[in-house]
Amino acid sequence: MKLENHDVIVVGGGLAGCIAAKAVADKGKKAAMVFPNGGKSELSSGCLDVFGVVPGEKPAIVYDYAEGIKQIAAKEEHPYHNAKNAVAKGIDAVVELAKIGGYELIGFEGKNVWIPNMMGTFTLVSYVPCSHEKAVFIKGESKNVLVVGFKGNVAFNAVAAAKSYKKYQKKLRLNNNYYSLNLALNGMTGRHRLSDSELADYLDTDEGIDDLSKKLKSFLECNSNSYDLVLLPPVLGFFRYRKRLRELREACGVDVAEVLTFGNAVVGYRMTRAIYKGLEREGITLLKGSRVEALSVEETVVLDCTIGLTDQLHSGEKMTLSAPAVVLATGGFVGGGIQARRREIWLNLLEENLGQVATDILNRNPVHGSGQEVLTLGASVNEDFSVKGDKFKGRVFACGDLLSGFNATAERSGAGVAVATGYLAGQNAARKAN
Repeated sequence: MKLENHDVIVVGGGLAGCIAAKAVADKGKKAAMVFPNGGKSELSSGCLDVFGVVPGEKPAIVYDYAEGIKQIAAKEEHPYHNAKNAVAKGIDAVVELAKIGGYELIGFEGKNVWIPNMMGTFTLVSYVPCSHEKAVFIKGESKNVLVVGFKGNVAFNAVAAAKSYKKYQKKLRLNNNYYSLNLALNGMTGRHRLSDSELADYLDTDEGIDDLSKKLKSFLECNSNSYDLVLLPPVLGFFRYRKRLRELREACGVDVAEVLTFGNAVVGYRMTRAIYKGLEREGITLLKGSRVEALSVEETVVLDCTIGLTDQLHSGEKMTLSAPAVVLATGGFVGGGIQARRREIWLNLLEENLGQVATDILNRNPVHGSGQEVLTLGASVNEDFSVKGDKFKGRVFACGDLLSGFNATAERSGAGVAVATGYLAGQNAARKAN
């Protein structure tokens, strides 16, 4: 079986792959995406980090991310060296796609901002969803903040978070007052371990939001303190969270926002679902639940795939896809683009051995300011983001975490590199279809 009449096939369903497909469509070419799931984006914070830290022995925080990109782009091995001029276009593309799907991303005039997270500290980000906007703190402001958790939810301890925010904010020269509250929701009675997803499912219902509104409003009315902001974990529904925020603000007469999360399926699902909806409206074919198992380059690029559910009882449908060009947005160590095979590190699909896991590329300090060198391993590409190597004939492109030369975690640059390199890889791949 063949997928006909597509000029570029994008492998991967994360942020880089989505923007690559959008860039192909912007060139007037037909794109198809092949992916098993939303990758790292589906488990992300739902925020965009463009560039926040210049790594080193003494990491330097960057508040103007364009200035930070100029510094790091001086390194020829860094993806921003060739992609720095595409950052704005990539960001505009993801903001546009997300908005079509109902997910509004908000920037701060090129600045990075601090937002409280579920760990009780603060995270530097460049863009936040509307559900997080009121949680962004500005220096010089002083607010009374009520941090609300839910009994049984082991992912967020409101009491501990409030204490930690109060202590940690001094490093950032913030001056807010924090209080805490744990609520027991009627619909969750008898549940001793509540996941974020279970709470989001409940708060998507009218019964759930009515339950929360009444309890929160009653506490605020009976409490002697006056609050400027209520912070909640990111669980205000998978689908109706914007409506829920408005309802809570109207019922309680106070600003309400969600804190930033790490690896929470709720916010990542909101973002990827919205972007996929935007891609479909752009006419891009999405082959969800699909896996590419092998790649070869002949007159075109040929992909051997398995489509559909695969488990002990289902083998999936075998399919051969071909196109003039392919963009690999398969992720790094998270996502499966890069994989350890015993002691060796391989680029999957490209079948390139990057060498052995050795002590000289590992730092015993897991939070060292320079980051882990092993995480900078990846695919080597030309200036147009085509993968180096004669066997690929300039028809295979790479972007996002699959690329070598950067450490997204240490730099706070993951989304920025994804959208900038994805945009250029998609545009250059589209030219191969001419």
